[in-house]
Amino acid sequence: MSRFRFVHAADVHLGSLLHVEGLESHPELQELCREATYLAFDNLCSMAVREGASFILLSGDLYDRDARSVRANRFFADACKKLNEAGIQVFVTAGNHDPLREHQEMFLLPDNTHLFPADRPEIYYVKNPEGGNIAAIAGQSYGSRQENSPLHLNYPSPDSQVFRIAMLHTQLEKGRSNYIPASLAELAESSSFDYWALGHIHKPQILRWENPVIAYSGSPQGRDFGEQQLGGCWLVEVDGRHIRSMEYRVTSPIVYQSLSIDIGCPQLQDADSLDDLEDYMLSHARDLLRQDPDRIIQDDQLEEHPLTNIADNAELKGCLIRWEIAGRGRLHHILQNDRQGSEQVLCQILRDMLGAQQPFIWTDLVQIRTANPVNADVLKQYPVLGQLLEGVLHSIEEDDHLRESLVSELGQAWTTAFHHEEQEEERLPLDEETLKKIIEDAKQLLLEGLAEGGEG
Repeated sequence: MSRFRFVHAADVHLGSLLHVEGLESHPELQELCREATYLAFDNLCSMAVREGASFILLSGDLYDRDARSVRANRFFADACKKLNEAGIQVFVTAGNHDPLREHQEMFLLPDNTHLFPADRPEIYYVKNPEGGNIAAIAGQSYGSRQENSPLHLNYPSPDSQVFRIAMLHTQLEKGRSNYIPASLAELAESSSFDYWALGHIHKPQILRWENPVIAYSGSPQGRDFGEQQLGGCWLVEVDGRHIRSMEYRVTSPIVYQSLSIDIGCPQLQDADSLDDLEDYMLSHARDLLRQDPDRIIQDDQLEEHPLTNIADNAELKGCLIRWEIAGRGRLHHILQNDRQGSEQVLCQILRDMLGAQQPFIWTDLVQIRTANPVNADVLKQYPVLGQLLEGVLHSIEEDDHLRESLVSELGQAWTTAFHHEEQEEERLPLDEETLKKIIEDAKQLLLEGLAEGGEG
C-alpha cells in the first residue's frame, strides 16, 4: 500500500480585495490587503512543497469572478509551474464564482494542472513514482454561476483498489438549490468514494469522520468580517485507502476579528476617564497577537478529534479589528455624552498606536453600545419578578416554538433564511448570535425599567 499526502483547498478567490475602512493614507497596508489572497495561495503552495504533498485539490472558486483578471490567471499559471517542478499535481473544479467557459485561460497551464470540464464528470488517476495508481479523483466544474443539477450523482465509480476522492462545490442543500443540490446523508451513503473534498462554505468543517470522510476546507484567506477564522486548508495523509491524519494548516496572512469590551468588567468598572478605556483596549489588542492560532479559530469540530492538529505555517501580517464597547458601568455617561465623537476619537487613537507595528493591528471601526448601570440590589427588592424574568428567558432558549414565535414578532425586516451568496438588501440576517443579543438587550431594558420604577 502507498502512503502519500494531499492538500484539500477551495474558495481561494484570487483577485478579490479585502474589505476594510480608512486605509487611504496607509499605502503599505492597502497593498497588503490587495495582495492577501495571493499571499495566502503562495503560503498554501509552499506548505504543499515543504510537506511533500503529491497533489492539491481546489474545489471551486479559484478565481473571484468568471472574467478572470490577467494578473490572477498569470499568477496561478506561474504557481502551477513551480508546483510542477516539485512533482505536485493540481486538480481544479470551477465553482459558481468562476464557472468554466470556453477560452477562459489566458496563459497555458503546465501538464501537472487538470481542470475538470463542465459538460461531464471526469476521473483522473494519480500515480506514484513507480507508475502505480495511488488515488482517483472525480469532479465536474460549474458551467454557469448557478448549477441546480445534482452533478455528483453522475460521477463514475473509480477503481476500488486506490484511495477515491470526489470534489464538489456545494451548499449541501437538498432539493431546490443553485449550488448543486446534495445532502450530507446522500454523500455519506456513497460507497464509491473515501473522501468528499467540498468547497463553497468558507468555514473549515469536518462533517463526517467515518469513511467516507466529508470536509469543507474553508477559504485560505477571509475577505470580510463574516469570515473571522484563520484561513487555511487541510493537509491529509493517506496510507493505502485509509486516512492516517488530517491537519488544518493556516495560510491567511491577515485575520478579521470582532472584539467586545465590557465597561462593567473588573478592569473597567471603576474607570472614570477614557484614558483607562484606551489603555485597556490597546492591551487587549496586543494580547490578541500573542494568542496561539487554535485560540483564535472558533470551531469545536477542529478540536474534538485526535487526528486534528491546528498548526500555524504562515507569517501573520496583521489583524483587522472591529470593536464593540458594550455593558453597563461608570464610563457610560462619558461615552454617551458624545457617542459619535467618542467612536471616532477611539478609532483614530487605536489606528495611530497599533497600525504601524508588526504585525499590524488596524481598527476598522468602533461601535459604542453601552447602557446605564443597573444596581443588582434592585432584583433583590423584586425576587418574584426576577425569577419570572429568568424563567421566560430560559424558556426562549429551550422552547423552539417559543423562539419561532419571538422571531415572527420581530417584524419582516429580519430573516433566518439567509445565504452568504444571495443576501437580501432589504432584510437583515437573524443568526443565533444576533438573536441572543436582542434577547439580552430586552432583558437589560426590563431591568432598567424595573430600576427606574423602584426609584420613582
